[in-house]
Amino acid sequence: MKKKALVTGGNSGVGYATARLLRARGYEITITGRNPGRVEKAAVEVGVRGVVADAGCVEDIRRVAADYLEEGLDLLVNNAAIARFLPVEKSTPADFDEIFHINVRGPLLQIQALLPALEKRQGGVVCVSSVIVNKAVPNTCLYAASKGALDALTRSLAKELASRGIRVNAVAPGAVDTPMFDKLGFTTEEKSILRKMQENNIPMGRYGQPEEVARVIVAMAEATYVTGAIWRVDGGVTV
Repeated sequence: MKKKALVTGGNSGVGYATARLLRARGYEITITGRNPGRVEKAAVEVGVRGVVADAGCVEDIRRVAADYLEEGLDLLVNNAAIARFLPVEKSTPADFDEIFHINVRGPLLQIQALLPALEKRQGGVVCVSSVIVNKAVPNTCLYAASKGALDALTRSLAKELASRGIRVNAVAPGAVDTPMFDKLGFTTEEKSILRKMQENNIPMGRYGQPEEVARVIVAMAEATYVTGAIWRVDGGVTV
């Protein structure tokens, strides 16, 4: 029986790289994303099924899950997320709601909706967190808090779902070359300065590549005696 995997936010960055690697390993893949054009383009490039769905929308989450309830699911990669750099005095209730709906509520509800499918195949979940939980960065309080909540959710569900044969883990990437970095509102010069500052603080001296995070996600998915773990993929920045 061919293994099935669902990768949210699979149209770019870490999600795209993960979908490519999983397909190369013989999985049947579905990727999701909010932008129809980007989802279609990524699906064609990788050779997978693409579904337009918002990770923060309850109806979309349930619609995506419905496809797996009969045959089951081997792997859910909760990758979809948004990041926003905001000083605390400029953070609004709307910012809080959007960030937490997509970064915390979305993964939780996706797991909840897929429980019967994951249990059917004794499947696993890998959530994509961030080292920002343990390596504080100014102006990221909402994003960092959302990823801290995702870490807590991962550990708690790992314990709760172990008896049902479902493993729940997370990876925590550091600075990685992904399109998310380009969506934070910095000018080209500001991005260059910020990147140089960050690289100077990374023991390995460089940003990671999406493929390097993807390899850890797949390793975690296939590590059948690992649950409740959060593996850092950060070039040593949190050492």
